[in-house]
Amino acid sequence: DNDIGFDRTMLLKSVEVVEQKNSEAESDTPVAKPFNPYIFMGPSHNDSWPRGFPIDKLKDNFETDVEQSKIDVGDFPLSSVGVIQSVCNGDPDTDAVFRMTRPDSTKFTFDHSAKAMPLLVPSNTYTPYNAQATTHLYNAFWGLYLPISVPGRVTDIWRSYITERIMKDIGLHVVYTPPIVHHDRSAHDYLSDFAAERDLYDKTTKLLEFLDDWSSDASTLSERIYALWVGLYEHDYLGEQDVHAAREWLNTLIAIGYKFPDVHDNSNSSNPMSKSTTTTTSLFQVQPTIEGQPYRSFPYFNVDWESRPQNAVVKLILMTMDEWPLLKSWVMYHGKLLGYQNLYIIDSSTDTRCTSFLRYARDILGANVLFSNANLNELESLLTDIGQKVSGSSDFIMKVDTDEFLTVHDGNGKSDATASGVLEYLSGFAQNETHPLRLLPGNARVGYVQNSIPSESVCEKDIHSTPDNFPLNTPEDIDWFKAVFDSRQHIKRINLGGHNQSGHKIEKSEVTTQFNIVHYHWRCIEIELENTRRVLERHNYISPADSDEQVKVKLAKKFECSTEDVCNTCPLEIVFPSNHKARFYLQWLDCKEQTKKNFYAGKGNKFNTDLNDFLKESYERSDV
Repeated sequence: DNDIGFDRTMLLKSVEVVEQKNSEAESDTPVAKPFNPYIFMGPSHNDSWPRGFPIDKLKDNFETDVEQSKIDVGDFPLSSVGVIQSVCNGDPDTDAVFRMTRPDSTKFTFDHSAKAMPLLVPSNTYTPYNAQATTHLYNAFWGLYLPISVPGRVTDIWRSYITERIMKDIGLHVVYTPPIVHHDRSAHDYLSDFAAERDLYDKTTKLLEFLDDWSSDASTLSERIYALWVGLYEHDYLGEQDVHAAREWLNTLIAIGYKFPDVHDNSNSSNPMSKSTTTTTSLFQVQPTIEGQPYRSFPYFNVDWESRPQNAVVKLILMTMDEWPLLKSWVMYHGKLLGYQNLYIIDSSTDTRCTSFLRYARDILGANVLFSNANLNELESLLTDIGQKVSGSSDFIMKVDTDEFLTVHDGNGKSDATASGVLEYLSGFAQNETHPLRLLPGNARVGYVQNSIPSESVCEKDIHSTPDNFPLNTPEDIDWFKAVFDSRQHIKRINLGGHNQSGHKIEKSEVTTQFNIVHYHWRCIEIELENTRRVLERHNYISPADSDEQVKVKLAKKFECSTEDVCNTCPLEIVFPSNHKARFYLQWLDCKEQTKKNFYAGKGNKFNTDLNDFLKESYERSDV
């Protein structure tokens, strides 16, 4: 369903597994290969495995060198994912053998850092997944049924292998994700667990061989699923009651109107694993990375205007740090406006609310999120590199800040800029040779800016109020603010502010666009001071450990001023990166009451109804 995002891709890592052949020299038939995802998920225990991994294959698994494995990072269509399994910290789902032979087996963690990535299970393998912290997407709903004729320690594992075999016939895959839960398991009798898991130890390898050899020429998926359950009963992996229950389950799905996926023709009469195993690799797209984290760049647009997106594609680059909850408003708004896949967010947050939300934005919504502790003075080259790499899959690129919201203004001084107008402004770009954006001679600029007005009354209630609570000034026609980079031209430089290349005013001519930035920079003075100090620290102008007096000395020195009566004696005119922030913070330290009075001096009660409605809709549509 495209409306809820199944048309997007997931950013993840992929492992290449070389097929094993049968031992007989004359046979070219691949054998079923079990895959252990744990070793690729940053486990705290070496030589670990999930419950259900065939125990007779552990030796081969332990010889796998993760560092020597070919691991790529990129993106993969969510529509081709059937099941998502999250590992868990604490006491994860391991078998009795592991628990009885490993010290601290219940004190187990996986990599859950911000940079930890989901793992795509190779399509030519089988991996066990359980019934805990597991999501079956719509196309794999038929795989929810749990066998009732085997012990509870076996049922979900059998289900996983059975489901994986059918998913190979319809092009679906399993993805493992970093931990989203911590499991404090109730007390277990490990010997009783061992006895209940007997089938896992005795039959798993043979089950995988059976599944690997099994085929069906049934034309519908429900018939094929039922045929497999019959085969499993005939080979003594399940009881007769499961055959009847599976039939009832499939009939129930049909009765409620569930739409079974279509069966792929190339798997009708033979084992799909004997075919070319490029199914996963052909769908998986390797992408460029920053510190091992992928972001979407490919595929590039075809030069044929008919085969590319019909609307102009605008990509936004954002760098942010600890700007909660404004960050959430920005992501939700622009994701709804332009598509989450067109957002590129470089984050240096230490606030776990920001990092947790951005992982959600990356893994669930589909935004490109790159966690980095790069110094502000190092970020310009990073911004430029991203812009250059994504230019082939975009028409225009803008670098904006967390308090800047993209809209469109029609040039009428009496009207507001609108969010809804953005989609109209971008539409028809590919087919209309006279589209105003196609007539631009190259890099352009944002034509208008609409500034927020600080509201002391709003801030007294909540300094973290959402943007829609703050009044706005009238949109202004400006000479210099944000650059609109033309992706068809080589991007030489994207500076920290995202300003035009020269850094100077440019003529009001054909290089002007109808883009408007609603700038929620002025909201509450507490937030402004917090953000300002953070920026100054990231420039290394001051240190986090500095006292107010030490900060005052350092900033006054940058402006070549004395620390005495700065507000009345220092012109504060020296220009350097973020000098406006240094000027504001220095004034606050020298004359707090006057600075606060000046900050809240603006008056207004004008609100942008179109923008506020769009903001509220974005919260409702994708809120967490």
